[in-house]
Amino acid sequence: MRSKLLPLVAVILCAAALAGGMYLRGQLDRSAPDIITVKQSVTDRSVSVRRPEFWLPDPQGVRHGVSEWDGKVLVMNFWATWCPPCLHEIPMFITLQQRYGTRGVQFLGIAIDDADNVAAFADEIGLNYPTLHGQMDAIEVMSAYGNKSGGLPFTVIISQSGQIVGRHPGVLDEATATALIEELL
Repeated sequence: MRSKLLPLVAVILCAAALAGGMYLRGQLDRSAPDIITVKQSVTDRSVSVRRPEFWLPDPQGVRHGVSEWDGKVLVMNFWATWCPPCLHEIPMFITLQQRYGTRGVQFLGIAIDDADNVAAFADEIGLNYPTLHGQMDAIEVMSAYGNKSGGLPFTVIISQSGQIVGRHPGVLDEATATALIEELL
């Protein structure tokens, strides 16, 4: 019996390895640099990628396109009200928006959430930068910006010329965020 199962197990393991490799290749988008290489991309624009256009509503239902913030350093953060790590970094983004807003930096939140949750949270915390929201459409935007796995939070840094110069999956710390912003000003 054991000798009959061995070929079957081998076929299953090979198929699983092949499927896993295909899955990982589909999840990793190498078209934009990771946050680790952003300093290189600031000086070498050839590794940058033009940011995709998109339109999403704010909590009041008004649709906005990302091109509204062309000409600014755009720090675009994908988040959700149900995501504790997301909620952890938002106060830092509020502080950085206060610090850098007059210098041409714009933070933009994109919530994978519904309008009521986003509006209630924004009011509660005193969000001082625009936030847009959506469900599947916001997830599609996040994927277009390089996050194929859908993990939150996810931050994208876009230069004044509209080039994606960095991406950061997970919580972004203040020292890294400040350094990235300063590099682009």
